[in-house]
Amino acid sequence: MKKGISALTLSLVALATGLVIAAAPSSAGTTTPAYRHYVACGLSRKAKPARSCPVNSKKGAFFKSLKADVKYTVCVKFPKQEHLCTEKPQEAEQGTLYVNKITSTTPGRHQVTWFVGGKKVGTTVFQVKG
Repeated sequence: MKKGISALTLSLVALATGLVIAAAPSSAGTTTPAYRHYVACGLSRKAKPARSCPVNSKKGAFFKSLKADVKYTVCVKFPKQEHLCTEKPQEAEQGTLYVNKITSTTPGRHQVTWFVGGKKVGTTVFQVKG
């Protein structure tokens, strides 16, 4: 992670929880996306995608590779334009759901972006409500 941003204020902590969820079989003739990524108010595999979370709730950036084992990075842009990324690319086994804890308690717009092999594969914007 970039240095100089107070860990007390904001941090993105990688959790290699390896929550396993079976991938749904694809239908003939449809294209299956390579990745699933979303933000949720919670850290369990049952947490549903969300566009806003209460300030004191747990918040997680979820990632699942659907087609191959990959290395991914997740970055968060915070309301005051501060920006943090995981220090090193993280291993993601195909079909395994991973969560990166977002510990921000700053109200406002947060933007989460996922990268695989240095290439952006998705972005989600969510609000922390105070």
